[in-house]
Amino acid sequence: MSKPEAARMASIATGLLSIGTIVGCLALPPMAERTGRRKTLAVYFVGMAVSIALSFGWVFYLPNGLVPFIALLVVLGFFGGNFALFSLWLPEQFETRVWATAFAFCTSVERFFSAIVNFGIGAMVLNMKTLGVPIAITGRSRSSSVSR
Repeated sequence: MSKPEAARMASIATGLLSIGTIVGCLALPPMAERTGRRKTLAVYFVGMAVSIALSFGWVFYLPNGLVPFIALLVVLGFFGGNFALFSLWLPEQFETRVWATAFAFCTSVERFFSAIVNFGIGAMVLNMKTLGVPIAITGRSRSSSVSR
């Protein structure tokens, strides 16, 4: 694939990932009301962990895996919509007077830990000479974080 074709394919994949995330965000509130917040979050976290492991741990390495990889990106995007739950659930967890501070803390503190994880992923990519396995290994821990 030429560089312009690769850039176009990456743009399409990113768009499909984003569309999947939007659909996941829209599907989450009715599911949370029907099955409960904890069960919904568990489904989304398990779905994200499985889709990361499948897409980057397996399909990424298939010789003709581009189309299945992009299809799994849509699924990954859907389950990446888990962050929409915090707009519903966090206000129920804290008193009104501390809600804004609590919400900011709960949705931001994880980012400091994720920054450290990114350095670890970079080191694994450098040592393993590949992208898929390090992403698949760390995807399970990253999918259980508070926000993407």
